[in-house]
Order: sequence, then structure tokens, then C-alpha cells
Amino acid sequence: MPDYQISWLSGAVRDVARLREFIKKENPIAAKKAGQRILSAVNILIKNPEAGTPCPDEDCEAFNDLYAPFGQGGYTIRYRIKQHTIIIVRVWHSREERI
Repeated sequence: MPDYQISWLSGAVRDVARLREFIKKENPIAAKKAGQRILSAVNILIKNPEAGTPCPDEDCEAFNDLYAPFGQGGYTIRYRIKQHTIIIVRVWHSREERI
């Protein structure tokens, strides 16, 4: 089976930039490590696209969530699979209040 390609939606790219910027205010090194942690988790999907779990909400049945531990929490990477492409839809930290 060929490797999957990764595609980032613009909202997911903004999410990662926002998350890194939040950390960077207090700790620029940790901000860099957070970005690296998110990217390394996403790269797992290239060979193992089913590494995540199905989205638990009714309104997102077509999506999977991959959890990437980091510090005292971690990041949820929401994605969907379309043919041989992993589409990264959103990224958020476990301590964020999501609406």
C-alpha cells in the first residue's frame, strides 16, 4: 500500500500557529517543541492513517481524532481520509475551551 499524502486545511494551519504563539509568549523553546510534536504525530498518519479514533460527536462521523500528548495535556488533531490523502482539518489543545 502506498504512503498517504498530507494536506492541511487553512484552519488547521492557523490553529497550529495560534497554539505556538500562545506558548511562545512564555517559552519560545516549548513553542517550537509543541509544533514539532504536532508534526511528528501527523507524520504517523502517512503510513498508518487509521491511527486515530473515530470522532466521538454525531456531527463529525466522517472524521478521526489523533491525540498527541504534550506536557500536562496534549493536542487533538482532527482529520479525514479521502482516497490516499489525509486532510488535517483542525488542531486544538486539551486545555482549550472549545465551542
